Amino acid sequence: MIELLRSRLRSSFRLRLTLGYVAVLAVLAVAWLASLFGPLTGAIKAQQQAHLATIARSYALALEYAAGSPQDFVERVAAPDLHVSVVAADGRVLGDNREPVASIPNQTGLPEVRAALDGQVGYDVRRSRTGEEHMYVAVPARYGGGPSAIRVSESLASVGALAAETRSAGLLGLALAIAVALFVTARLSSDAVAPIKRLTSAANAIAAGDLQQRVTRETGDLEVLSDALADLVRQVRARTRASEREQSNLRTVLDGLDDGVMLIDGDVVRLANGAMSQLFKMPFGGWRDRPLSRSGLPPTLLAAIRRSGDTGRTVQDIGPDPMGRTIRVTVVPVGIIEGAFRTLVVISDVSERARLDAVRRDFVANASHELKTPAAAIQLLAESAASAASDGEAEQALAFVAQMRAEADKLRTLVLDLLDLSRLEQTGRGEAVTDVREAIDLALSGHRPAAEAKSLVIGRDLRAVEDEDVYVAVEPTDVAVAFDNLLSNAINYTEAGGVVVRVSLSGDSIVAIEVSDTGVGIPADALPRVFERFFRVDKGRSRDSGGTGLGLSLVRHVVERNGGDVSIASEVGVGTTVTLLLPRAV
Repeated sequence: MIELLRSRLRSSFRLRLTLGYVAVLAVLAVAWLASLFGPLTGAIKAQQQAHLATIARSYALALEYAAGSPQDFVERVAAPDLHVSVVAADGRVLGDNREPVASIPNQTGLPEVRAALDGQVGYDVRRSRTGEEHMYVAVPARYGGGPSAIRVSESLASVGALAAETRSAGLLGLALAIAVALFVTARLSSDAVAPIKRLTSAANAIAAGDLQQRVTRETGDLEVLSDALADLVRQVRARTRASEREQSNLRTVLDGLDDGVMLIDGDVVRLANGAMSQLFKMPFGGWRDRPLSRSGLPPTLLAAIRRSGDTGRTVQDIGPDPMGRTIRVTVVPVGIIEGAFRTLVVISDVSERARLDAVRRDFVANASHELKTPAAAIQLLAESAASAASDGEAEQALAFVAQMRAEADKLRTLVLDLLDLSRLEQTGRGEAVTDVREAIDLALSGHRPAAEAKSLVIGRDLRAVEDEDVYVAVEPTDVAVAFDNLLSNAINYTEAGGVVVRVSLSGDSIVAIEVSDTGVGIPADALPRVFERFFRVDKGRSRDSGGTGLGLSLVRHVVERNGGDVSIASEVGVGTTVTLLLPRAV
């Protein structure tokens, strides 16, 4: 029973509050009772004593001017319930309304009389000769021109009766007050606990995750607490929304990456972005909380992840795999979190980069080979020319020099193409625009002598844009490089017929430029590679015509650098058409 009560006390705030109020009431009741049974009687006695003193003083004033004897005076003025005596300076009783003066002994030994004869108000409480307890009050007086004292006394039985009556009324008032106080206590404790219960209920709901819980604004001392709790809810809501936005942003960023990202705790995948499902087949049920051994990732990739351990950031290329992909695995140890070693894994498909590296290596090798050929020819021709000159064969020496010049022109053309290619790859597109008509006219003017030397017709067809201004958002130098290479190829590989440049509009924002010839054409199996560097359909013929194998590669770079597109269509024995789609300048 005691343990149950203790448990209720610990768990019930209302019970504790009620008991606290009851304890305060008990203390007040005890204090009230103590005042009823102790100080109250003393207070009544003190009041009665002051009352008797006042009556005695009034009697003293009247005695000084009274006619007749003191006995006649006391009999005339004394109240029935009071015992009044007139005492002479020598202690003799001159008048008394209760006893014959002759039977009353000398009063000088009594403390109240002695004090009154000394000029002060005297008090005393004692039992009279009748056995009753009386209160005596004596004050100084004058009679017959000399000093005397008037003493007034009263039985304390009336004081006790008054005190008992007062105590009864006090006890009744106390009982009523306690009843009212208990009722008020119950109401106060209920009213005091109600807002606490509301706040507790709201706090429990918030702790359970209900952030839409409304917090009632309380009054009084709980106003600060309710306002703080409401403000806490607002802050938690704001922080939760911010956290959700952060998570959404993080997920958006991670899913927007082309690289696969995994966060691994120990041997368990905790997070994987969308790119992982594009790079590898996502296991049934998703990546989250799946052991690596059951993730379905390639064994070589799993081995690379496990080998990294906690040795620091590691980068390793794996492949090519059966699908021809080269995978770069970057493993970054994050540290030990909640007892598990955490690792961040970034997986990149670097197949295109590997292909470009191969292309770059091939380009360096091809460029070295292409540069070495004319350089070796020039060296050989120079030695031959020197030998012919020393033998006196001037005509032969001049022939060698002419061949040296032709090889030097090939070398110069190759170097210029390489410089153009380097410029197109490394510099950004400018803000200049180019008049297509003017660029075509300049290019045709430069190549017309070569075309006429082969009896080819070279011209332009602008009927589709006859009433239009045609400008493209491309650097004039870039347009010149593209047109120069296209016209040069068309003339070199055309033996009869001609070359024509056509311009049309594709919508409002694209300019289509076609360079068509009636040349030998390109085999269908070679078309996918014609834009590669140093690729030649007919290597022997290309070298004889002075081609470097970079012409169409330069055209492709010009178009792609300026946000356009290029395509080629060809038929062997019929001819070739190269189409450029360039952004129109508006």
